[in-house]
Amino acid sequence: MDNTVESTSTLVSKVPMLKPNEFDMWKIRIKQYILLQDFSMWDIVENGPSAEGKIGQDGRRAPPKTDAEKKVRQLEMKALSTLLLSIPNEYQHQFHHCTDAQILWNALEKRFVGTKSTKRNQRDILKQQYENFTSSKNESMTQTFDRFNKLIGELATVGVQME
Repeated sequence: MDNTVESTSTLVSKVPMLKPNEFDMWKIRIKQYILLQDFSMWDIVENGPSAEGKIGQDGRRAPPKTDAEKKVRQLEMKALSTLLLSIPNEYQHQFHHCTDAQILWNALEKRFVGTKSTKRNQRDILKQQYENFTSSKNESMTQTFDRFNKLIGELATVGVQME
């Protein structure tokens, strides 16, 4: 077996773990991970379960009848499981009630990104950090550069580009 193929399959097998203070970066990584697993899974995360899989008025889902419905339901469960596996144990109890991947995705965004006001505050804090950025006497030039690049990346993630 080719080493390239072997290392790629190893990388793909590790679900990116959510770190609460790095939610925006995790969103990018988990999306790529899900797309690599199965392109249709990302559609389920964004758009919710298929029409056949929606919950009826009685609060239950009808069991899949055809092979095609079973495959779709299986993919929906795989999307939900993938997201649940990427959440650290200390946050699992907050999301165990989520019945599908779209509901879980929206709940994660609400919990870790916050409201428009929270986002605006985060942007303002990052802009202030950029304007006040200085190197420390105790760090090397490489460490200063890495810290600055991280700040630029965080600003870009929240949609801010500095001159």
